[in-house]
Amino acid sequence: MSVPPPVIVRSLRAIDADWKLAQTHPHSRRATRLHIREADGTDRELVLLTHGERDRKRNPHIARDEFRLLAALQKSRLPTAQPLHLDTEHEPPFFVLTHLPGAVQSAAKPHRLAEILHAIHTVDWRRLQLGFLPQAAGLLASDLEPRGGDWLRIRSALPRLVVNPPVLLHGDFWLGNLLWADGQLTGIIDWEDAMLGDPLADLGKSRLEMLWSLGAAAMQQYTAAYLALNPALDASALPFWDLWGALRLAHFDQFATDAESAARMRLQYQRFSEAALRKIA
Repeated sequence: MSVPPPVIVRSLRAIDADWKLAQTHPHSRRATRLHIREADGTDRELVLLTHGERDRKRNPHIARDEFRLLAALQKSRLPTAQPLHLDTEHEPPFFVLTHLPGAVQSAAKPHRLAEILHAIHTVDWRRLQLGFLPQAAGLLASDLEPRGGDWLRIRSALPRLVVNPPVLLHGDFWLGNLLWADGQLTGIIDWEDAMLGDPLADLGKSRLEMLWSLGAAAMQQYTAAYLALNPALDASALPFWDLWGALRLAHFDQFATDAESAARMRLQYQRFSEAALRKIA
C-alpha cells in the first residue's frame, strides 16, 4: 500500500528537518523501505509501515496501537524497531520507524524459539501501560460468532476453558517475523496483531507455524521447551488454542510457494486440526 512521496517527506521533516528522501523501495505488503540522506551526506534506511483494510476494520486504531506498543517496548529487553513518527492525517494512517539489521532464517533451534516467545510473554505489560491493546477474549468472541463446521465445536468447548492470566501476545509469532545476524536475534517485527491474553493463544497458533516451517518433531520440541519455561502455566486448554490458531490460519494456501508445498501444508493442517478436535471432544 503506497504512500505518496510528498506525504513521506512531510513525515521525515517532522523527525528531522534536514533529512532528504532519496528513494523508496516496496518491501512487503505493508512495509516500504525509505532511503534517507542526512545533512552531512550520510545515508540511512528507515521503514514505513501501513495496515491493510481488513486489519483496520478489525481495529480502527491499529496504526496508533502498534506505534504506542513499539514505543513502550523500547523500555524492554526485546529487540524491536524504534518508532519515529505517526501520521494519522493520511488515509490510511502509517508510521515511520528505524530499520533493524539482520535477515529471516528458514531454520532455527526449537528451544531458542521457545525462549523468545517466553521473553515476549514475560514483558511487564502493566508497567509499560499496554492496557490499550486489544483483548484476545474480545477477538475470540468475534471469531466465534454464529458459524458452522468446526467453529461450532470450538465454541462448545468454551465452558470448559481454563484461561491463564493475560500476558503480552505477539499474535503472529513465526520464523518470518524474527531477524538474525551471526546467530544472534536482532529483531522481532510485525506487531500489528499484538494483544493481551492467555499465552497459550500465541503458543497454539505458532505451533502450527512451526509445524509448517520445521516439521512435527521440531514443533513438539518447541512446545515442550516453552512449557518447561512456564511450569505454572495450565496447559490443559492448549488443544482449544491450537484449533483457534488453525482456524485463524485457514488461508494458509496464500503462504505456499508452489503446488507441492501447498499440498504438504494442507495435509499438516488437516492432521493438526483433527488432533486438536479429538482432544477437545
